[in-house]
Amino acid sequence: MQLKLPKRFFTFTLVGISGIVVNNAILYYAKEYLFVPIPIASLIAIQVAIFNNFFWNHRFTWTDREMNGFAAIRAGLVKFTMVSWIAGALNWIVLLLLNHYAGLYYILANLIAILIASILNYFLNDLWTFRHRDTTL
Repeated sequence: MQLKLPKRFFTFTLVGISGIVVNNAILYYAKEYLFVPIPIASLIAIQVAIFNNFFWNHRFTWTDREMNGFAAIRAGLVKFTMVSWIAGALNWIVLLLLNHYAGLYYILANLIAILIASILNYFLNDLWTFRHRDTTL
């Protein structure tokens, strides 16, 4: 049996990579130039990356599931943010478990955690945030 993810997951992954770049840039700038403590700078960077990812996923990943109007986009952003923080919590837990209890190098543990959380993030967003709305009613 072969696991085959939809082509949409590839686009979702590319958007996620852009989010990683945005996250690191904001984190670095906030820490080095605004002197924001790392825990707070990290939370700000994560949320800015979530905004970035929502915008690009809305425009490229789920273009066939258009959200029309401000209210629909706002609701989608709220859902996307909730899913992203849920997946982020999973990422954090897996990272800590693999690093602390399994003894994996923290970078390797983080990459594994990102992979696991990304798959959850994709499916939750596909099923809930950007769900296909039945327009035949």
